[in-house]
Amino acid sequence: MKKSLLLFFAAALLWSFAGAQVRLASKYSFPLRPSPATSLDSLLNELKSIRGCAFATDVDGDNRSEIAVTSYGGAGGVAVFEAIGNDSIRMVWNSPRVASGGGGSTPRFVLFGDLDNDNKKEVIYQSNSNGIMIFEWDGVTGSDNYGTAPSQIIGTPFITNVTGNCEYMEVGDVDGDGQQELLVAYNSSTNDGDKYYVISGVGDWTTGDPGFSSFNVDYTIGRTQAGASAYSLGGSPVAIIAANFDGTGNKEILIHNWNLKNIVAPIRVTGANTFVMPDTLTGKQNLLLGTTAYDDVALFGGMAYDIDGDGREEVYLPTYPSTGTINLGIVHMISYNTGENIGIIDTTRVTRLSHAALAGTGFGYGYGDIDNDAKKQIYITGAYPNNVMTIEFQGGDKRNPANWVASVLYRGDSTIYTAITYRDSLGTRDTIKTVDPSFASKIHGRNTDLDRDGREDIILPYQALSDSVTYRALTWNVSLSKYDTVLTKTANPKRWSLRVIERDPSAGVEVKNLTVISPDDYKLEQNYPNPFNPSTTIGFFLPIRDKISLKVYDVVGREVRTLISNEEFERGTSRIVWDGKDNSGKLAASGTYFYTLRFGNFEKTSKMLLVK
Repeated sequence: MKKSLLLFFAAALLWSFAGAQVRLASKYSFPLRPSPATSLDSLLNELKSIRGCAFATDVDGDNRSEIAVTSYGGAGGVAVFEAIGNDSIRMVWNSPRVASGGGGSTPRFVLFGDLDNDNKKEVIYQSNSNGIMIFEWDGVTGSDNYGTAPSQIIGTPFITNVTGNCEYMEVGDVDGDGQQELLVAYNSSTNDGDKYYVISGVGDWTTGDPGFSSFNVDYTIGRTQAGASAYSLGGSPVAIIAANFDGTGNKEILIHNWNLKNIVAPIRVTGANTFVMPDTLTGKQNLLLGTTAYDDVALFGGMAYDIDGDGREEVYLPTYPSTGTINLGIVHMISYNTGENIGIIDTTRVTRLSHAALAGTGFGYGYGDIDNDAKKQIYITGAYPNNVMTIEFQGGDKRNPANWVASVLYRGDSTIYTAITYRDSLGTRDTIKTVDPSFASKIHGRNTDLDRDGREDIILPYQALSDSVTYRALTWNVSLSKYDTVLTKTANPKRWSLRVIERDPSAGVEVKNLTVISPDDYKLEQNYPNPFNPSTTIGFFLPIRDKISLKVYDVVGREVRTLISNEEFERGTSRIVWDGKDNSGKLAASGTYFYTLRFGNFEKTSKMLLVK
């Protein structure tokens, strides 16, 4: 199915105190779930609620960028999209359905990494009751193939309790040993399973095959572990963030848990697999950013960034506020100046950056300079009319809140509704429209250029987007002295669960038709004639120029005939004749056959009947 997408230049979509100009460059409109539904139908429909996304500049060597997104509903999974030109993307891979577990509102986070250090990137995410799934690219240029089974799974005994979720993970060489590690904040179903991990791979795995590989837990600290109470680790694990606070040597690690927005003073990484917790004798080993009264949290974690280019990174934590909190609309910036002891944390190391005049809740985060004014920005996301806010650093002392300016970068779309009520009261008519409450979740915006056109992009996944609009007609019934109500429900025409906004150097409004390609856009026609003897014609439609294969199989799955083998066809409808012969040139027997169109990592199959 072709999606007509609108490209809006920002004058009509933006409200920004800083006057930035961006445009809505692309958006994915998830399909409604048919009945009956295949597993692919279910996955595509579940992308109506995307909690997390990841970006890679080019995993498979075809000079195209990739986006991985999570499906937050149903059984849960991950889909990978690839940029195929200016402002266009297509789906190239989806994770297989898990045999058991999954769901439970997972996965919540996805990332690209290379944990076995073989220069072949992996898609990494957590699945409830399964652990951390790793799917490695097969190494074939342009394949976008991460397999139909995990390359490895980090489960027990490495993870104490795999039932639960992870809001935040990251990959990097934190201890300088030349090997990537996975940092995980695992919020399990039991308190003794609530832990922070640093995990490294042992050996090499391949696509769909773990081989003899395994894992090491290089470091862990847990909620119920001896001594954990001294750091106020009694709440759920939220984030474990590596940052070079002092600008020298290895990065340090900041952990954050849901306990009055608690943060622990940076854990020092002094060598390979050597992690040193802050000294508790100082009394400054942790800090409750919510004080002792407000159970705030950085719900989606936070990020490290060097805003002023001094070589020392800061960590930024948005606020998901509790009732009555003093942190409404606050982003906490944790930083260390030259000579400051990174082994302690107190209020002198924390700066309160405010977007409270715009919105009280902050979800996702990113950084860049999307208005191209040489002033770096922190991006914070929320619901309409504040889908993306910026807090721009003006220069000077970064710890001075007066040197930061907050503004709205992208309001969102005011015409996405969950309900519309028409009321007629004795000829007095009014209409009430309820704007969809979905919010931009774990965005990716880190000086990103998705389509390589030289303009900065921000990738916006959306959570809690409605797939329908409820229409309510209220007509006053004089005799009964009440409203007669008629309810109808229709499909939401703007099911945009993934959007991309891009800097627009020009003013004005432009509308441009785009196409986002999903497997649904590839069509395999019923052969004609059917039944047939001795030959039949098979038609198929390709939404873009692509390499495909078309093969015929018997009822037990044996290949009978290869009609097309990884050949490139132009966009549009093509037809090919099967003459009823097998690969050896012999006439096939009467019976039922299946023909399969394979495109990338997807395929479609239909049935036909040969009758002699």
